[in-house]
Formats: sequence, C-alpha cells, structure tokens
Amino acid sequence: MKALIVDDDVVSRIALMDLLSVYGIFDLVEAEDGAAAWDLLAAGLHPVIVFCDVRMPRMSGIALLERMKAEAALAQVPFVLVSSASDRDTVLQAVTLGAVGYILKPLHAAEARAHLEKIFRITLDKLAEDPASTMRRLNIGPDRLAAYLAAFGEQLLAGRPAIVALLEAGEGADARLRIDSVHTGCMTLGLWHVASQLDTARRGLPDVRTVAMVLGEVSESVRRQLSRLRAGMPDEGALA
Repeated sequence: MKALIVDDDVVSRIALMDLLSVYGIFDLVEAEDGAAAWDLLAAGLHPVIVFCDVRMPRMSGIALLERMKAEAALAQVPFVLVSSASDRDTVLQAVTLGAVGYILKPLHAAEARAHLEKIFRITLDKLAEDPASTMRRLNIGPDRLAAYLAAFGEQLLAGRPAIVALLEAGEGADARLRIDSVHTGCMTLGLWHVASQLDTARRGLPDVRTVAMVLGEVSESVRRQLSRLRAGMPDEGALA
C-alpha cells in the first residue's frame, strides 16, 4: 500500500516519512515537488493516499490536486495538504477542491498523529471491508475467511507471473480473463480499493508494468486483510 509524500523541503519530507513509518502500513514513495509527483503518477503509480506541501517550485500542491481530480483514475485518491501556509484562503481552496485533510508544519508529533488518525479513519477504512462485515455477508466464520484469503494469496502468487507473461506475449484476451478472475476474488473478499485499481488496469491493457504493479498491490492487500482478521480472532489459549 503506497503513500506518496511530496515536498521540496527534504527535512520536512523526511520528518513526515518518519512519522508515517511508525504506522507500519505504507510503502512510502517520495517526490521533490508537484511536477516530479505527477511524473510518477503518469508512469502508473497509484497511491492509496497523497501527502503534499502547498508551495513548491514547478507545480504547487494545489495544482497537483487539481490535476489529480481531473483524472478519473486518480480523482478518488485521498489528498492531504501539509504546509506552513495556514491562511484561510488556502485551506478553503484545498477543501473546495476535495482535500481530505490539512496538516501544519513544522510537524508536532502528537498533534500530527491526531490529525493523521482522523484522516485514516475517514479514508483508509474504505480501502477494504471490515473482516467481520465480510464474514456476515458470506455467512462464514473466521477460520473459513482465513482459508479463502490464504487460497486467494496462493492464486495470486502463481497467477501474477502468468498474467505478465501473457501480456508480454501479446495474449491480451487471455490475460484479461485471468485479471477478471482476480477482480472477482477481490470483490468477493471485500478488497474494494484494489478491485477498483484492477478496473483501471484492465482498461489500459496491455500496460504490463501497471498490471504487474496492481497485482502486487492485490497480494499486499490480501496479506493485510489476513492480518486484520487474525488480530480480531480470539487467542487459542483463551478458548481452552
């Protein structure tokens, strides 16, 4: 699960990356300004959230937000502005454009964490269905859901190189059928965000790099969901 950090001030960028690394849920990608960030996005990067400074050379945070909102594949990516620009007009403009949060720098750890956790509750909880909800929807127990997730993970381990090989061989139709099967698995197991990413990827076939990257995100999403499920399961010793 990738988070994109955009700031021309390297110290501020590192400070935010250190703060985010504490949560242990992100693969952090950094860009030195809005133009560099846009190059990454145009090359196929699809982060689950963006943290971006406002005032930068070449392309400001507001300009990057506007460009992302204009692209269907990126319009729903949560965008958080991080800046010392605390003036009311900037905040109002960001909210009007669809920013989900605004964090002031220099970062104060306790205050920043409070803002981050609020943002995460609003945004990241929507990336995948809560395992308890999945179990109710499928009418299964935790052991069965764990088995489904493990089997899907094994399918992906074998299927990803096969799909890439088909695309490289020009067999787009066969690759699409396999991608459709993975998409069905994502929807069945409540992995909403990666299902959406697969929708975008299969519309862009035969983009081998993007498909391989999204399939990697699906595997990571399965791993996280299995961890969430196990964290909520009763300890075996408590049942004895």
